[in-house]
Order: sequence, then C-alpha cells, then structure tokens
Amino acid sequence: MSTLLLSVFALLISIEDLRKFKISNRLLGLLFLMLITKSLVMGTFFVDAFSGVIFLLIFSTVHLLGKFVSPDLAIGFGDVKLISVLTFGYVDLGFRSLEIFFIALWLALLVQISLEYMFRRKFLSRIAMAPSIFLATALYLCAPLGLLLPQ
Repeated sequence: MSTLLLSVFALLISIEDLRKFKISNRLLGLLFLMLITKSLVMGTFFVDAFSGVIFLLIFSTVHLLGKFVSPDLAIGFGDVKLISVLTFGYVDLGFRSLEIFFIALWLALLVQISLEYMFRRKFLSRIAMAPSIFLATALYLCAPLGLLLPQ
C-alpha cells in the first residue's frame, strides 16, 4: 500500500512540477496527512517527525544559501517541502541514511539534467526537481540494508 501511495503522488506531483514549476500545497498536505496516519498506526510518529524536521532544516539552509548566492539558481521551497514530507514518511534518520539520500538525489538530478540535455540539446536555466526527488526516494528505499547499517 505504501509503494502504491508513493507512486500515485510521485506521478501527480511530478507532472504538476514539470508543467508549472510549482508543487501544490494541497497535494503535499494530502500526502503528509496520509503519511502521518501511517506513522501513527505504525507507532513511529516521533522518529519520523524528527527525521522530517532535520531534513527540513538542512534543505531550508540549502535554499536560503542558494537565494543568497544566486536567487535564480536556488532550490525552490516547494522542493524543500517535498523532501521534508518524503523523509518524514520514508527516510530513517542517521548519518548513513542522510548520506545515501544525498547521493541518490545527486544521481537522480544528474540523470534528469542529462536526459533534458539529450532531448533539448541545451542546459535549462531551471529544472523541475520533483521527479528527481521521487527517484532519489525510490533509490533510497531500494538501497541494500547493509548500506544503511552502521559499520
């Protein structure tokens, strides 16, 4: 059920972001409510909430630093909210998890930028990050358990 939920929202939010370069707060709110319900039923609410808040703080800092350096090249705040909601529901907190999610996100962005360059024959000034964020979450969820365990 959780994979189906993630797939449906990935499709809806990604299409919206690709079309408008914006992510609807309604869709994010609905996804967040469903993940809160799942978290309460599973009994992991406080751990999940802590993970979501940590990622919100990290990516909010990235957003603010990007705005300070170059307002046109900064990560959008809709993307920050999407990452926070997804990490609330799917990403464990820990240095290894954080590291794997960041690597997965960079790989997903590299794939997306490469594909866009291949099809358009130019680099775009901005990209819709939602597809890459969902791909990074899927890569994280498919990561072997051995990568996530402390060494």
